[in-house]
Amino acid sequence: MRALSQDPDNRTVVASYYPHIDRLDLDWVLALFAADAVYERAGAVYSGVAAISRFFREERQIRGLHSVQRIWSDGDSAVAVGEFRGHGASGDPREVRFADFWQFNQDGLVQRRQTYLALGHDYVQE
Repeated sequence: MRALSQDPDNRTVVASYYPHIDRLDLDWVLALFAADAVYERAGAVYSGVAAISRFFREERQIRGLHSVQRIWSDGDSAVAVGEFRGHGASGDPREVRFADFWQFNQDGLVQRRQTYLALGHDYVQE
């Protein structure tokens, strides 16, 4: 069941995701995903809602706030770009720009999500 009412372009769901993940409202977040959803995140792939749940509940250790600059949507797809600022598990500062690509199924659940993280020019220069 979808966490929000039907939205023909899914912008409301995508925009609402970031405050919910920042508050660690993981039940709400996980309710967005279809049982057979796939989440690709910076090279890692989580297939199925059980693996996605394990990632959010056990592996994801960063804490902080997302700032979304823009959301584009077209029917069953949406793209969000923004920045995350926070800290890692050891308290080290984290700041990274991101682009999230969302694909929704016919039931309005996330079928596929891809997250790309920008680490800056210096990281890829050499």
